[in-house]
Amino acid sequence: MTTNQPADPAPKGSRVRRRWKKLAVGAVVLFVVFSVARSILPALGIQLPSRSQPHAAAPSIPVKSAPPATVNLNGTSILGGNQPIITLNPGLVRPGATVAVIGSGFDPGSRVDVLVSTGTAAKAQQVTTVTASKNGSIGASVPFPVNLGSGSSAREVTAQQRNSDKVATADAMMAQGTAQATIYPTAARPGDTVSVSAQGFASGEDVGVYWGRVTGQPSVTLQADTGGSIGKAGVKVGAAPVGTGSLFLVGRKSGAAASAPFQVLGLYPTIKVNPYAVKAAQRISFSGKGFVPGERVLVHVNSAGGAPVAALPSDQTGGFSNAGFVVPFALVGRQSVVFIGEQSRASATVGFQVLPYLPTARASTYGALPGTSLTFYADGFAPNEAVHVFVGRSEGGGGDLVAAFRVDGSGKAKAGGTYLIPGDAGKQVTFTLLGAKSNASATATVKVDNSGGTVDVAPQPKYTLPKDLEK
Repeated sequence: MTTNQPADPAPKGSRVRRRWKKLAVGAVVLFVVFSVARSILPALGIQLPSRSQPHAAAPSIPVKSAPPATVNLNGTSILGGNQPIITLNPGLVRPGATVAVIGSGFDPGSRVDVLVSTGTAAKAQQVTTVTASKNGSIGASVPFPVNLGSGSSAREVTAQQRNSDKVATADAMMAQGTAQATIYPTAARPGDTVSVSAQGFASGEDVGVYWGRVTGQPSVTLQADTGGSIGKAGVKVGAAPVGTGSLFLVGRKSGAAASAPFQVLGLYPTIKVNPYAVKAAQRISFSGKGFVPGERVLVHVNSAGGAPVAALPSDQTGGFSNAGFVVPFALVGRQSVVFIGEQSRASATVGFQVLPYLPTARASTYGALPGTSLTFYADGFAPNEAVHVFVGRSEGGGGDLVAAFRVDGSGKAKAGGTYLIPGDAGKQVTFTLLGAKSNASATATVKVDNSGGTVDVAPQPKYTLPKDLEK
């Protein structure tokens, strides 16, 4: 008869010892891996998360003041030339969207902080820091902050160079409303025509079409048919933030709403300038294309913010032509003009150069005896400006004002002003002719001939500048 015998306890104890041995080996391996990770990964630039240090929010730092606008252009104060400038693309954004910040005019190799604020606080949220290139330009693609609070729909982006007073600002407009829906085609640029279909509205009611928002005036108004539907209506894409957005349709009577998701493609407007190089008091012209059809294009000089110097209506193709302004005398050297779509915030920048006036001048004679009366001939001054004649003037200024005259519309003068060579003139008299508006100067020298003795020339009274020759 076979009976069941109890199991030998030795094999069971052996299995327990082997299990504990495996656990101990595993613990040692984990400890070694963790130690290696803690010591080697940071040296490779890889940081491990820390339970004691939570993720830090973007810092807030003081906002530097931008330089004041001091030059008058068509009644609007603008910045002078050679100032830092930044532009945003796109300029109409939603929190969390990526925005390109493009700038120039900073010191080569300098560190530039990019900040975002509501424009009213003394501190702003720092979103990134970039290094200026060897030609002083910067470029950064940054996520627009989501925690800027409520209030104004405008946000101010500031680029400020460290340890310097170089500051540039630009305004970003916050988009209103977001939604998820469908449309055909699913992607287009503002100004392109898309086909919209909808249903569920009241019979024959007006339906407002809104791009990226549900308030304000509709971009266009459609009419539902007797069944409350809209079938394949052609609608031009309005101004909306670049990226995934929505088209909203709202019934005026019923209040019924429908939406369609849509991918808004970016606008890349271009500007042509003619001529590239001008002098003060001359007109510079611009033409552009690529904006939203029918929107106003705001023109800023040497800044992307502040009051625009002009607002140009774009045509049905999104372009404009023969726009421009007369260059003021206070602008010297390189200048920048920024064109920003009022609704789309699409922007384009173009530069031009303000050339100096380089006049020439001579007296009515190259040599004369004391007591001789002279007049002056000039060319190359600013049109119709007054020219002041000095004797004894140096590069730093000074001298005695002895005559004045006005040039014609081509900057020329013939036999302008008068001057009597005094008896004690010496061997020569050097005249400096200074443009009252252009500040351009020219010199003329007259040799004083030997009179063979003392010449009795009555002293001339001090010259008094007439009011009509001040400018």
